[in-house]
Amino acid sequence: MDAFTKVRDALWGMPTVILLSAFGFYFTLRLGFFNPKKIIDAFRETFFSLKKGKDGGLSSLAALSTALGGTVGVGSISGVALSITMGGAGSIFWMWVCSLLGIGLKYAEVALAHSRRVMTEKGPSGGAMYCLKAMGKPRLAVLFALLTVMAAACGGSLVQAGAISDVTAPLLGSKALCALTVGMVTLFVVWGGRAFITKFNTVALPAVSVLFTSLCLIALIRSLHALPDAIGRIFGEALGFRQAAGGISGALMMRVGCARGTFSNEAGMGSSPLSYAAGAETNSHVQGLWGVTEVFIDSFVVSTLVALGILCAGADSASALFTLSFGGLGTVLYAVSIVVFAFAAIISWCFYGEEALRFLCPAGKGVFGVFRLGVAFCAFFGTLMTENGVFAAADIWGALMLFPNLYLLYKSRSEIIALAK
Repeated sequence: MDAFTKVRDALWGMPTVILLSAFGFYFTLRLGFFNPKKIIDAFRETFFSLKKGKDGGLSSLAALSTALGGTVGVGSISGVALSITMGGAGSIFWMWVCSLLGIGLKYAEVALAHSRRVMTEKGPSGGAMYCLKAMGKPRLAVLFALLTVMAAACGGSLVQAGAISDVTAPLLGSKALCALTVGMVTLFVVWGGRAFITKFNTVALPAVSVLFTSLCLIALIRSLHALPDAIGRIFGEALGFRQAAGGISGALMMRVGCARGTFSNEAGMGSSPLSYAAGAETNSHVQGLWGVTEVFIDSFVVSTLVALGILCAGADSASALFTLSFGGLGTVLYAVSIVVFAFAAIISWCFYGEEALRFLCPAGKGVFGVFRLGVAFCAFFGTLMTENGVFAAADIWGALMLFPNLYLLYKSRSEIIALAK
């Protein structure tokens, strides 16, 4: 796993952090999302204006649920605890900064992908690969599609399966049995394809998300007396007042926080636009606003509640937070939530991978079965890897997807701003 970590650290060095931050700042500024009213308008145009699916397109809720399935998963829960362990409390500040800048990035990639989508036998499809091909970059389009397939099979499955293993292995008695169970259940879930994936996410994810965030909020309220100190640690360490005493460098906090923020909300990676492009919504601007609400829910609701709860309760992980707050019942509720979130993420990434495969092999139906077997195998293997190892592998694929997608957004920046206006 040391090799994974070295590659991850190289890809997520300061040049990548600066590049991602610059793109995020540009789009967030030009699109006006530093104004809180814009965020309120986004919610008004999305949650209060749901549209049903038609002509093979996903309903607005299904598109959002599939995107949230890929984001509100382990990266928003155990990944937050891991970032605190690796980069200190100050890494949460940089996660917030990266997520705020990610709002403009998410709008840009979602609106652009939706505006250039195409009709297939399964309904509308779109993404960075279709946009790159349309602008005369077929090789870069193929590269992005291939990276998406690999990220879906490896990064998306490995991390989530590892989280399932952490909460279920003690119940099953062995990691080997857990690996076999996770692999078989994953194969069963993903074999249903696009229709089953969106149906599962639309039913299961909203309910579990409400339950999980409510429990996090209750846990935070129980330790509310420690909130001022927790916020002080986040800002104090991030701005350089305490990291020297803790032996944590500012560069490490920035890198860890930005990597965790990007892996959590996936802004700039070009993954979630694959689900939004398949939506029934016909207005690309409104669909871009759905992306904005996704980042807000993932980073500023789920991830923030988990981070503050951990810091206030003095826990070293999200699972410890639930156990400290709710006892044995909390352990069970946490395990149930993680299993649902993790499977939602696995199948959402399977959705992304199949959309990329549909671009690469529009007539090759047999490749989807092979791909689903690959996803199940990676889920099996992910239960046997260490947490640091699987997060390093996922961060690597996330970084590789960033570069062709950011190139697309740079070349299309005028069109994106026009869509917003």
